[in-house]
Amino acid sequence: MSNHTRAKVSFRASTYIWLGDERFDELLSMMSRFRDTVDEVACFTSFTHPPLPLEEIQRRAEVLKDRIPRLRQIVPSVGINHLATLGHLNENLANSLNEPWQRLMGIDGDTIAGCYCPSDESMQDYVRKTYVTLAEAEPDFIWVDDDVRMEGHGIPGLTCFCERCLDKFNHETGKHWTRESLKDAINGGSVQERVSMRKQWLAHNRSVISDLLALIRDAVDSVDRSIPLGLMTGEIFYSGFGFDDWAKSMAGKDDVKVMWRPGGGFYGDDNLPGFVTKAHSIGRQVSVLGPKVVDIQSEIENFPYQMLKKSTTTLGLECATYIGTGCTGAALNLMGIASDPIAEYAPNFERVKQFRPFMDAEVQAFGRSKCEGVWAAFTTDSTASLNADADWFQTGFGAELDYVQELSEIGIPIAYARDGASVTLIKGDSCLAFPKDQLEEILSGSVLMDGPALRRLNEMGMSALTGFDIAGVRNVDSIEVFTNDELNGKFAGWHRDTRPSFWAESAYILKPLDTACRTLSEVIDFTNTSFGPIMGIYENRNGGRIAVAGYSPWRSMQTLAKTSQVKSLVRWLSKDTLPAWVASYHKTALWCRSDAQGKRSMLLLNACLDSAQDIELRVLNSTDSLRLLHVNGKSEVLEKKTTSGPYSVFELPQLAPWEIVLLTSC
Repeated sequence: MSNHTRAKVSFRASTYIWLGDERFDELLSMMSRFRDTVDEVACFTSFTHPPLPLEEIQRRAEVLKDRIPRLRQIVPSVGINHLATLGHLNENLANSLNEPWQRLMGIDGDTIAGCYCPSDESMQDYVRKTYVTLAEAEPDFIWVDDDVRMEGHGIPGLTCFCERCLDKFNHETGKHWTRESLKDAINGGSVQERVSMRKQWLAHNRSVISDLLALIRDAVDSVDRSIPLGLMTGEIFYSGFGFDDWAKSMAGKDDVKVMWRPGGGFYGDDNLPGFVTKAHSIGRQVSVLGPKVVDIQSEIENFPYQMLKKSTTTLGLECATYIGTGCTGAALNLMGIASDPIAEYAPNFERVKQFRPFMDAEVQAFGRSKCEGVWAAFTTDSTASLNADADWFQTGFGAELDYVQELSEIGIPIAYARDGASVTLIKGDSCLAFPKDQLEEILSGSVLMDGPALRRLNEMGMSALTGFDIAGVRNVDSIEVFTNDELNGKFAGWHRDTRPSFWAESAYILKPLDTACRTLSEVIDFTNTSFGPIMGIYENRNGGRIAVAGYSPWRSMQTLAKTSQVKSLVRWLSKDTLPAWVASYHKTALWCRSDAQGKRSMLLLNACLDSAQDIELRVLNSTDSLRLLHVNGKSEVLEKKTTSGPYSVFELPQLAPWEIVLLTSC
């Protein structure tokens, strides 16, 4: 994997499959059948979500000590996936660990019965003994599952505020905090004071998890210092998103290989674009990892393992798409919620087998290069800015960056880190997570922001760089009409009505602060009365290009006129540094990456149930031809049709519904 020549495909086997002899024999048969598809098997330690009593872990580890070498005769690498280190949620409590140790605690003192606090010394001793036991089963690796987090365990949502955790925080800050005084500080004072306090708490959460992972590394080292550790994650902003530091804790003193498994919720075909949303989440997770982590397997979740809920085609598309966002393989979580025969799940493996050569080609093309395009500005402290004027503990964590979805669906490539950004997107209070000097630097580049972000930036004294102010707000009967600015082209006078009466969203009327400001759209009502500018652009004194969108800036942009305007706008903002985009009117998602020599590779997905005819793709500083690879292995060469400034224009004759292709420079 370190040479990025082959995708890593792993399978996660539940206890229902490997504990009993009959199902284990079926697993051996299934893995033999797909030995050219699956590189690795990880055996779950449990299939309910609170921690198990140590005696039960020891019993299962003894069975694994027999199972692992037998599986290893078929699959090159076999290890253990420890499902519950701290506990995910309340389930099967009667048969789970039940000790008088500290449970995870919310800010008001409520606890979660199935989840234990990592600061409790008795719990730490239990975790140490658990991982010693697992290492003694002689696995090739050990995965730590995604219950190692401080949020998302049920009610209360945000943890842990027990006395032990408060004592640790008191030591870190040099102050004495109670739950009551800490809650007041997190929600009180000025906006800047609140955000600062929240950032300190996020740093505390990072250190709690880092310490726990270091403890696990030390426990495993006491048995075998060569066993790699892996960690499954989601977008755990409240936990501090401290992936780079956590990876160092897992590598330990001997700098042992670290594996990563980024995931997120997508379980079936009922919301098909949801896997594109998950792809962006995975891309952001990978972007926080350092370059030394190269074994990155996307979590492919089919829970609760009902074959008709997710098509095998969707499963294959997930594997391929997530590699496009930064992974180097896929972890298949496909079956095993009951001790029934497993033959019905074979079609999933058949589909992955079909996608396997395509996935290998992606890994060879992309390696660990970064995604390039428009970047939704975030830091590991982004959560500190949510609900900046209200109760942090009532924040709906988890979807704060999903606003890139529609930009992605109209063919604009998404970047997941600042060093891949041609244009930076700023939504609402997200700017509060950045130091002022960084914001000034960002505003000296290329920025697309919404009305609330403009208001907040101006409150911070940056109006000379933003170019606009808020003149007023409309909450009803607002319609966007395009001006005759050259960026609107032939769509001057066209309208976009996102119906705020149905989908409540304020419209922010802009006040230009400089004669150099240009208006791209105005807001009118149903009588065509104009209320002023609703979208404008400005080039500030530092050469930064700024766009402010005050009307439904992140949704309902899929009309012909709006997609055209947005693509022209993003190109203008980037000063022709956007790496590529789909210029035609198609619902397509594009990921664009470049290697160290500047050789560009792209993944293109027709995100629609219609076939896409004559897709026009514009690629910056491209060669005269691109090689297009289909999942079925067929390839063709696309010749440049024409140019548009520094962009080469290519045409893809047709993509089938939800077809994905790989484009590389010839």
